[in-house]
Amino acid sequence: MLISMMVWVGTMIFSFLLGTFLCYKIEKSGVKRWGATGRLFKYK
Repeated sequence: MLISMMVWVGTMIFSFLLGTFLCYKIEKSGVKRWGATGRLFKYK
């Protein structure tokens, strides 16, 4: 039970970090596409 909870929490954290990283890369490239509004990482 403990192992499955640790795997679940680890997956949630990894998914959050991966989503944030991909959003950062899209917004840093300057491509204004749907979902990259620049609210999380501002356009320069």
